[in-house]
Order: sequence, then C-alpha cells, then structure tokens
Amino acid sequence: MKEFLQNSLPFWDELSDYEKDLLINGSKLQIRGAGMILNHGGGECSDVEIVKSGMERVYVSSPDGREITLYRLLDNDICMMSAACMLNSISFSISLQTETDCEIILVPHEIYKRLFDSNAAVKNFTLELVSSKFTDVMWLLEQLVFSNMGSRLAGALIEHSVLNGNHVLDITHEKIASDLGTAREVVTRLLKQFQLDGLVTLSRGRIEIINEKALRFMK
Repeated sequence: MKEFLQNSLPFWDELSDYEKDLLINGSKLQIRGAGMILNHGGGECSDVEIVKSGMERVYVSSPDGREITLYRLLDNDICMMSAACMLNSISFSISLQTETDCEIILVPHEIYKRLFDSNAAVKNFTLELVSSKFTDVMWLLEQLVFSNMGSRLAGALIEHSVLNGNHVLDITHEKIASDLGTAREVVTRLLKQFQLDGLVTLSRGRIEIINEKALRFMK
C-alpha cells in the first residue's frame, strides 16, 4: 500500500510522517469485476478512489435512461467526483462502470478531507485535478454543441482503438451510443456509411478500423 500511494500521489513527499501513516493505515484495496456500476453524488461525499489497475467509465444518465461518457479512469487515476466532494459548493451525480476487472484503492473521505484542510499541497493537487476534469467535460460539451455526430463517432472509434491498442474493436453499437449520448440506431446508420466509405469493416459485435487516417481527419 505504501509503495503504491507513494508512487501515485504527487503530494506524497509534502506529507508529514503522521499524514502518511493516516493514508497507509486508512486506505484499503477493493476488487471490482468488469461491468460493476456504482453511483456517486446526491450531496454525499464518497471515498476517494484511486485506480490501481483496470479501466472505469465515468458517465451521467438522463431521466429517460440515456447515457453519455464524460471520461475514463485508467491506472493511477483518481476519481474526480471523490475529489470534488471536498469542495462544499460542488454537488452533482455521476456513475462509474468498470470496463475491465479493476483494483481500486479507497481512501476514506474523512481522512482525505483532513489532509485537504490542513495541507496546502493536497489542496492544490485536488483543485488542479478538479479543474482538469472540468476542462475535459467542457471539451465534451463543445463537441456536443459544435461537432456533427459523424465526427464524434470517428473520434470515439479512435479513442477505443488507442485504449485497446488494436484496430479491431470488440464493441457493440449500443456501447458506442452510450459513450456518445445518442441512440443505437444513429450509430448503426453512421457505421454502415463508414463501411461504404471504406473506413471500417463491420461484423457482429466487432468493428475493424481500416482507414485510421481518414477517421482522424473527419470534420
């Protein structure tokens, strides 16, 4: 636990021995299987989550059940929602879904809040983290407002290709639609057009990118 926290927390060297012991003794490891969903928000402060290994999708849902992905958490990433709850003026709800088996380090919010209130390095890191994630969300908002769905779909395919390290994506149209906040039928129609244009090939539950350069330059 100590080695992981030391390597993953940029402010570690700025902590006192007492503060380091608080983190080491209070943190715990949680194993989550792929497909697990957790909801955070509603005014309650959840534990700070650090991804030791695996990948989680952070998303929001509409009342009618539609989803849109805000960003993903990879190795050593810290859940922004857990960090944002340190700020009393921020209150919103998000959901997390494990996309692979994950190892998560949980830091009790009482301990993190104590460090946040007493240590300038922890506070600065947290504020920078929250600012960075809000920047990601604002970029997503700009894409929603100013980019067409074809361009956004192309970007999603490239993102999944980078995450998986492969041009062959074992992914459903429904999953991509959840990423983009649109209907599955829209994604299916656009993917069929991409196939006609020679950008991808489609099979059941699988998409193969065959012209990455063209996808990257789609407007």
